[in-house]
Amino acid sequence: MPSYPPLAFAALLLGSAAAFAPSNPPSFGIETTALSSTAVDPNEIDVRTGKPTGRSFLSAETLERAAAGSKIEKIKLAKDGTSAFVDVYEYARKIREGEMTWEEVEAADMDTRLKWVGMLHRNKRTPGQFMMRLKVPNGIINSDQLRFYADCVEKYGDEKGVVDISTRANIQLRGVKIEDAPDIIDGLHARNQTSFQSALDNVRNMVGSPLAGIDDQEMVDTRELCNAINDLVSLDPVTQTRGNPYWGNLPRKFNIAISGSRDD
Repeated sequence: MPSYPPLAFAALLLGSAAAFAPSNPPSFGIETTALSSTAVDPNEIDVRTGKPTGRSFLSAETLERAAAGSKIEKIKLAKDGTSAFVDVYEYARKIREGEMTWEEVEAADMDTRLKWVGMLHRNKRTPGQFMMRLKVPNGIINSDQLRFYADCVEKYGDEKGVVDISTRANIQLRGVKIEDAPDIIDGLHARNQTSFQSALDNVRNMVGSPLAGIDDQEMVDTRELCNAINDLVSLDPVTQTRGNPYWGNLPRKFNIAISGSRDD
């Protein structure tokens, strides 16, 4: 049985941190060694992913409060949101093969748990289609990623297939259907990005300075830190895959911004 660290800063400079790091990155004193490790209850390992559930990191008191809490908390306890990506792949397969339609997707998955994959169902305006929210640390993308976003939504037409730039300098793909989601997820991961843990009760997109790396008066280049914290939150340090259950069951969303400018 694997042992999961409390993630002090064990996974900070993995994955996307290297993509936009400056040529001579400053040292922030980030430790790469876990302070300790925490054994995980075998009953709280999701057999489909091999990872612990998000609730396995919660105290007995917190679980008791959640059980008596809101509808959302009850849904999170009934079926863990951090493994919802497995359901997306299975639903997509069945829809593609004609075994089911999107209307037959479990309601709690459709409207709540799929948000852990960044998929928000827009039932009133576009039934059966989703807005997929990504994680774009510091709001930085490259031309290949931008072309990929456009390719993902082009099939949905000018009215529904839209790429949003959000107020947190994030990217949102509109019009996405469940049967297309696995290809988008795979494409994002191949480009060192993800949509996992980008909505509902998760740490939202990391905001940094829009002038990072080009402001000659900046005190800190926020790109490296934004990428590092993004990996801390969404990259599993044991499996080195996207989706980190340690941070996967927060009581509510959590927004973080980092400033490196003298003017803030």
